[in-house]
Amino acid sequence: MTMTPRMIAALALVPALLTGCGTAAAESTTGSVRTVETTLGQVSVPTDIDSVVVLEGRRDLDIVLSLGLPLTGYPYEEKGSLDLTSPTADALEAAQQKGAKELFLADEINLEAIIGAAPDLIVSRAEDVEPIRAELEAIAPVIAIGDQSTSTWQDDLELVAAATGTEDRAQTLIKEYSTRVSALKDQYGPVLSENTFVPLSYNGESLEVRPNRLLSINLRDLGATPSKAFQDAIDGKEVAFSPEQTVEGFADANAVVALINDKQVWDDFQGNSLVKQLPAFQDGNVTRGDKQTHEGAALTAQHNLTVIEQLLKTL
Repeated sequence: MTMTPRMIAALALVPALLTGCGTAAAESTTGSVRTVETTLGQVSVPTDIDSVVVLEGRRDLDIVLSLGLPLTGYPYEEKGSLDLTSPTADALEAAQQKGAKELFLADEINLEAIIGAAPDLIVSRAEDVEPIRAELEAIAPVIAIGDQSTSTWQDDLELVAAATGTEDRAQTLIKEYSTRVSALKDQYGPVLSENTFVPLSYNGESLEVRPNRLLSINLRDLGATPSKAFQDAIDGKEVAFSPEQTVEGFADANAVVALINDKQVWDDFQGNSLVKQLPAFQDGNVTRGDKQTHEGAALTAQHNLTVIEQLLKTL
């Protein structure tokens, strides 16, 4: 995470701002607590939590919403930057009706705004927490979770659940996901095994395949047969093609999930003459997602299964 001028200015304000709320912050931790072990050490969380803030807005937001925790503040994307509905949209709208507020633009963490939200708990990935750990811990206990390269969403869901007394809810969510995966395997077994699948990302300049993004993991959980590019990525190779290499990279894929953030880029992609040569596009075996499917927890995983099922129905 890069420290922006806005963040640096907010850091300077922390001591003064906390002077006025230090007593309240101390009182919030004097009662009984739950202690959990995170990658950044032990953290004690008050048993009574009335306010939770998240910093990244992907896996952390999904976990807090899916566990039904009292979300108070969260980051937001630039307005109009994404045209597809977020996997967390319904749950976030319900949280907004209960008082959850946008605090800062995604990737521009604002400590002053976090202090103003007066959280009892902060949840975010360790990568965001570490550079400003001391400042965050002066505000509230911090649960540092992982990301697609360091832990599963199930592990992080269980960690936050253990810290907040929502273990039963976490196990229900994990079981619901596993049950749906099993049902899709039963229903579409031959389709998943007899066709080759690839989740490809396109930004207008290159086509990439990432094996550990959540939708890729969902495909792997279903036992979908990977295309060569997808298998190469799973095997640890860096998979990136120029637009001119579209046919070379993806001609063997029977089914494609195209992960494209911008609608105009998506329109241009569909109209590209090389893309039109791909069997998956010629046969109509294509569906679209965007970066909102890359990372998350139970809500996003279920959303991704819906996206994948839409694709399976075309085969």
